[in-house]
Amino acid sequence: MFDNFQLTSLAVIPVLGLLIFVHELGHFLAARWMGVRVLEFGFGYPPRAKTLFTRNGVEYTLNWLPFGGFVRMAGEDGDFEAAGSLLSVAPWRRIVVLFAGPFMNFVTAVFLFALLLLAGTPQFTGDPNELRVAIVGVAVDSPAGQAGLQAGDIILAIEEAEVRGIDNVSAGIAARAGQATRLTVERAGEMLTVILTPRLPQEIPAGEGATGVRIQEYIESGQWELVRAGPVAALAGGLESTRYLTARMIEGLATLLRALILPRETLPEGGVGGLVAIGRIAAEVAREGWRDLVNLTAFLSVNLAILNLLPIPALDGGRITFALIEMLRRRRIPPEKEAMVHLAGYALLLAMMVLITFVDVSNWIAGRPPLPGG
Repeated sequence: MFDNFQLTSLAVIPVLGLLIFVHELGHFLAARWMGVRVLEFGFGYPPRAKTLFTRNGVEYTLNWLPFGGFVRMAGEDGDFEAAGSLLSVAPWRRIVVLFAGPFMNFVTAVFLFALLLLAGTPQFTGDPNELRVAIVGVAVDSPAGQAGLQAGDIILAIEEAEVRGIDNVSAGIAARAGQATRLTVERAGEMLTVILTPRLPQEIPAGEGATGVRIQEYIESGQWELVRAGPVAALAGGLESTRYLTARMIEGLATLLRALILPRETLPEGGVGGLVAIGRIAAEVAREGWRDLVNLTAFLSVNLAILNLLPIPALDGGRITFALIEMLRRRRIPPEKEAMVHLAGYALLLAMMVLITFVDVSNWIAGRPPLPGG
């Protein structure tokens, strides 16, 4: 099981470390701008290794856990009425400070997507129906999994008839639903033939296909060219990619919420993963090359921004919700009561993280994919 865990899994540390750092940097800059007193800006997480320097009343510290950073503001140690504390400033100022973290994650995503466009995007120059098709994921206990197919296999033929192009492969497999089918693949330069039975439409689990594989076009060297965008076009592309990804994530969350409330709604495909799952995904992506890792980092940056803006106690969105309520009521919510709500939310989130980590490790030990459906 753990033999598959390579050093590339450590890619999760700089990836999430960068995203957490820019998130906290947003809170720090906005707090200084809005008149909230910052006591400490830490590089990494405690325990503290050393104090680097002190400037304008802010301690800049280096901490032992190399994972992003943190901001400690006045009043966070329990003295809610301390001069310049976050809860003592006007609600709109508090909202600016709290929103600045997720905003920086959105900005980071725009920058990373633009960087990819500036560096150049590999684009296929021929007919996609002439491309081989590669398997990039196999669901456990699926027909493909039982037949021994693996990620990295290249599909050559269905029932001895050569097949190219994703649409043609999908159509060829669909036409054989419920029938034993010979599939010829190439694996590490060798040709193999396996027999599997594609599932009928009513037998296909959510998030999977007829055979339980995820496929993509296999582009060989010489079949693509690098197309670079100029600075303006790259920035526009970065903004559009971030906007599109944000809309899709919000749409997915809305679908999930409807499915939890309305019994007839279908749960969206995919799943939930924690640090272990992200580490496994980062390992796979890091082996594919720096472009895929940057793309994953941008995706996670948008993900982090949206999750933090959810109106859940202890998250930025939950604290923003309290500030909005104060603005509407024109009356301050007792800081002690708000702190108790956030503490309960933090405990719930911690329990969920433990549960998700347990599921992640169980999937890892059992050899299942990091997320369902692949």
